Amino acid sequence: MKQKGLRYDGSIDKYPIAEGEIYCLGNGSKITIADITNGLPDFSKKADCVFIDPAGNKGVLKAYYTKAEKACPVQSFDEFVTYIKSCIEQIKPERIFVECFARNKNQILPMVESLFPNVKVYNNTYYHIKKNECWIIQGSKQPEDWGLDGMDEWDAVFKICKEVPFNAITDFFLGQGLVAEAAYEAGKVFYGSDMNRNRLAVAINRIAKRGGEWTIKK
Repeated sequence: MKQKGLRYDGSIDKYPIAEGEIYCLGNGSKITIADITNGLPDFSKKADCVFIDPAGNKGVLKAYYTKAEKACPVQSFDEFVTYIKSCIEQIKPERIFVECFARNKNQILPMVESLFPNVKVYNNTYYHIKKNECWIIQGSKQPEDWGLDGMDEWDAVFKICKEVPFNAITDFFLGQGLVAEAAYEAGKVFYGSDMNRNRLAVAINRIAKRGGEWTIKK
């Protein structure tokens, strides 16, 4: 019997996504279960923009794996960052946005700097609380400023999906689906994955509530 605390809002009962299933929308958007330490879904590699909010440190990462009822496969957070970098290198996007915090900024920023010639750091907040400080680090092939400074990360994601030019955005830590929601509202294609099926079910349900009609492929 699964622990109630791992079920979030119970969306998994309505959308019981399983390993190997891909939930698809008519515009080509897709969601599936995936752990980046085992590789990216092939469809994610077709994206030309990335937004991710990775775990902040090894302790938080281990908690994510525990909630997903899986064993943490990495020995350090630095090791996990190498997997993130590898994913971005496989995707080869035009630009990326990585949300980070004080506990992982010193690892995320150098990673982005190693991948892109132009890096901009926006000062942001989360949960719409001013004291909750975070940053969105942008890497791009050309110098860019999308005016995200001072915004809450929620609003920043919706702004990115509405205003940044891309064919498809991917978030391989999709969680409960903020990037998916923002992209869907903007009428754009998104590719999402996460290792936690309960969190992905929430994302799928949120899109369904906005009118998205899902089909399932295996």
